[in-house]
Amino acid sequence: MNNLLQIIILTLSAAFFLIGLHQTMTLGFMHSYWIFMLSISLILLYKLKKEKK
Repeated sequence: MNNLLQIIILTLSAAFFLIGLHQTMTLGFMHSYWIFMLSISLILLYKLKKEKK
């Protein structure tokens, strides 16, 4: 179950990063900044869960 949670977190992080790239190209970086921060937060959560394991 823990491994599934890590996969979900990593996948969400990649998805938010791609969404952020798309929003940056269409609206500009200021409108997509929060999406990148969410992606980075998920990456840090993934690393924390992986090290805890």
